[in-house]
Formats: sequence, structure tokens, C-alpha cells
Amino acid sequence: MSVLLCGAETWTLLAADMKTLEAFHMRCQRQILDIRWWAHVSNYTEVLQRSGLSAIGDMRHRHLSLFSHVARLDPPVVPARDALRLMVDTYEGRKPMASWRRPPGRPRNVWLNKVQEDANALPLSTLWRSENARGGVMGR
Repeated sequence: MSVLLCGAETWTLLAADMKTLEAFHMRCQRQILDIRWWAHVSNYTEVLQRSGLSAIGDMRHRHLSLFSHVARLDPPVVPARDALRLMVDTYEGRKPMASWRRPPGRPRNVWLNKVQEDANALPLSTLWRSENARGGVMGR
């Protein structure tokens, strides 16, 4: 699991990508447990129960832990915190400078969309303030 999900806290996956990842994970578990396709063993009841692993689809904790970790970093020392702050401000409609304009076209599905979705649709500014105030992972 650790090799499969290496860097998953930064992923922004489409539903089709998540489905492919789930299928690969299930195929690996079936191979490890020596369950053949003709055995008619259900994926989400028996295979997960036998292996003791959880489904891949729950990356909520990973996204929120990375967000809270970067939000708690020291501002003058680490530029990643400043970059995240700038992205949160831009995401919520505050321009980085007066002449800034959003590029034309459909907005991309970005990592901050997943963080906000994982935080149960809280505004990112609220999440940012709560992370800096408490120093913990939001939504645990």
C-alpha cells in the first residue's frame, strides 16, 4: 500500500483514474491471496476482509494532512506555505495583484478542489484559519 500510494496526498484524480487504481489494487490483492476469477469471490466483502486492507478511494485523510502540514509551516522560512496561501487566496477570488486575470478556458480540477471537497465543502479560508489556530488535521 505504501508503494502504491506514494505521493497520493498531492494527486487530483478523475473518477476513471480512481476506478483504474481500485481495479489494480483489487487485482493485486486477489493475486496475493491466490483467489482465482472462477472462485466467484466478492471484491468488497470477502477480498477486503481477507486481506485486512482498506479501499484505495479514501484519500481524504492524506489530502487534509498535507494541507494542514503546509499551513502550519513557518512563513518566512518555507516558501511552500506562501505559495499555498497565494493559491487559497486566488481560489477564493482575491487577486494576487490588481492586473491579474484568470486564464481563459475551463478551470482545471486542482488539488485545492479536492481539499475543499474532503473538508466537507468548508471554505478554504476557514480551513486555513482553523489549521493555523489549532495546528491539527481538520476533519478527523
